Amino acid sequence: MSGQQADGEFTRLNAQMLREGNFDGNIVSLVGRAVSFDGVQTLELECVDGGKVQVLMQPDFSYEHGKVMEIMGAANEDKTVQQFISRDLSDDFDFNNYNQLVSKVLNNKQYNDLYYQ
Repeated sequence: MSGQQADGEFTRLNAQMLREGNFDGNIVSLVGRAVSFDGVQTLELECVDGGKVQVLMQPDFSYEHGKVMEIMGAANEDKTVQQFISRDLSDDFDFNNYNQLVSKVLNNKQYNDLYYQ
């Protein structure tokens, strides 16, 4: 799936999908809970599938432990993500339902015509 992306298009992933390496160099979206921050740049995000991803945050990032958020950014070859945009989500966001949507529907070629042009 790596390669040229249409403007404004990005793939929603979980941690396992990112680790598989098929999206290196692409703009991706991850949803998860902030579990730690090194105080400088690196956020550890526990994704909807329970896997953890290191996210390289912008300098103006303000860490709040346990905050549920969506991160959009570039998937790097080292399986980190360079954050471009982040947005806070509700504390009661349903990780299980979202993980099922991401892993079984949005990234299933059978449904591509419904979600991608």
